[in-house]
Amino acid sequence: MRKVEFAWLLPVCVVLIICAIGAVLLAAVNRLQEPAPAELAAASGLSADSTLAAQLAPADTVPVDSKAVAAGDALFKSNCAQCHAANDVVVGPALAGISERRPLSWIIPWVKNFGKMVARGDEYAVKIFNQYQKQQMPSFQLSEAEIKDIGAYIETQRAMARAPRSQYAALLP
Repeated sequence: MRKVEFAWLLPVCVVLIICAIGAVLLAAVNRLQEPAPAELAAASGLSADSTLAAQLAPADTVPVDSKAVAAGDALFKSNCAQCHAANDVVVGPALAGISERRPLSWIIPWVKNFGKMVARGDEYAVKIFNQYQKQQMPSFQLSEAEIKDIGAYIETQRAMARAPRSQYAALLP
């Protein structure tokens, strides 16, 4: 009699697994189809050393150039994308707008050694740590320039999300 009660469980689990695999594949395809930041800048009529993010950024931020965005794109994908996205929560928080939430003087030590900031009792660091189920972020041996490049890439992604689709529609499939 017990076999009959749980006979529906195996097909349901199989369907859920297939759906999960499909969702992961769709997400991967969408990431591959994102326009490169440098292509976005060129297609939107911006100068070679500026981006949409630079035009939309507050006046007190460092201007973003296409070389920094391209370098930040590669660094983000190899170091951050496993747990973060610019505009969506993954394992860790969405990073778009981080420069409005925290100054660069806070962001650099956080990226280099988040655990030290939490252990020191930094209020915002502890809040983020607790908010994301005490998930441990690895320490990164990135230079300040590399962290700034990642920031430039993130701000470009944020600007793309906010910009009218017509500014970069030609780059999309």
